Order: sequence, then structure tokens, then C-alpha cells
Amino acid sequence: MNPIKQTGSSWIFADGSAHRLTSDLSGLIGQQNGHKIIVAGDLNILYGYGEDNSPYGAKRHSTVFNRMDALALRFVGPQAPEGGKQAEPWPKELPVDSLNVPTFYHSRQSPETATRQLDFVFASDSIADRVSVKDLNSVEEWGPSDHCRIIIEIAV
Repeated sequence: MNPIKQTGSSWIFADGSAHRLTSDLSGLIGQQNGHKIIVAGDLNILYGYGEDNSPYGAKRHSTVFNRMDALALRFVGPQAPEGGKQAEPWPKELPVDSLNVPTFYHSRQSPETATRQLDFVFASDSIADRVSVKDLNSVEEWGPSDHCRIIIEIAV
């Protein structure tokens, strides 16, 4: 989404689109506990980025994760170490204790130099402990897209 033209802004606000998707998910949840839902995809938002660079952006993006949590949809990955390899060199906008793994590269990057995680998986609290998520973000595994492939496994 973009601001209205009259603002003169070139911003995009992916959090608005992610909130719209979260609102649609709300209709699938008919009880407080016990639902079994997995949500996965490219949200075009950042997790844990921006506290130093853009506190405003970090707050806006974190509201999506907070709202998913309020729906009993837990963020389950991918995250290091089990979720894949982390960026190297380490991006300056990412806190040193972050567990983020690159899942996307832009036009000036390649799978080898990817730094941003834009893809996320959430699972209902009732099944989240049985869900494991790994990204295939090594150069050999990446695939043809600018987003790497992600494996979601559910233990029975």
C-alpha cells in the first residue's frame, strides 16, 4: 500500500496490507483456544529491524506480530539456528542478537548476499510446539525466485 498522492510521500506501508490479511484471518478463528492454523508467506515487513534506524517503522511492523499473537498465532520461524543460515556480513540495521535469517534478496543482491527476512510462518498455539520451519537460503538451495523456499514440518 502507498499513502494517498496528496501526501507527496514515496513510502510504502506493508504493515497496512499485513493488518488487512490479519483481519481476514480473524474470520477463520471461531474459538479462543484449540484452533489449528498455519499462516505462511511474504509479509514485506521486518521483524526486529529498525530500532536504531527507524523506531517508527519498527513499532509499525511489530504491531503485526503482536496482533497475530493476540489471535493465538505464534511466530514460529524461520529463525536461526535451526531455521537457516544468517546473513554475512551482518547487516547494520539488524540487532546483533537477532535470530533472523535472510529469505529475500533485492535487485542489487543475490542469494549469497541476501540480508532481509520478509517471509514468516505463524502457527496456532495449540500446534506451534510441533511445527518446525527452515528456509532453504544457501546459494545451492535458493531456487529461481527472489525469495527462498521454506520448509514447514509438523510432528505428529
